[in-house]
Amino acid sequence: MKQNSRWNDIFMHLKECGYDVYSPGNKEGECKKPYIVVKDAGSSKTPSMSSSIALFDILLYMPRNQYSRLEPFVKGVEEVMDGLWPMIRPAHFRTTAFYDDSVKAWMVSIQYKNYQKNKRP
Repeated sequence: MKQNSRWNDIFMHLKECGYDVYSPGNKEGECKKPYIVVKDAGSSKTPSMSSSIALFDILLYMPRNQYSRLEPFVKGVEEVMDGLWPMIRPAHFRTTAFYDDSVKAWMVSIQYKNYQKNKRP
């Protein structure tokens, strides 16, 4: 079954580029190697009212004892995501590194957006 969604486009693009990618809630246990979770982050209407913006969070996880590898990992993912331009664009929002004790990993979230034409009622 072929899925036609921007979330799926992002997920498959990262996977095809060699990243360990998961959908929300599918990765369990302690982080032993870097991985990515692709999450739908909602949507908003644009001021023009003829389109909306779909938002996607790319959550990047790095094992707790590999903090020095986090920044290069983030930069590498950002470069790979450029391959989806202009369909998927950076939202220019990135969180600071956060230690997630539940998976024993550092996490950084970067956000992307996709402009979509509103459907008429």
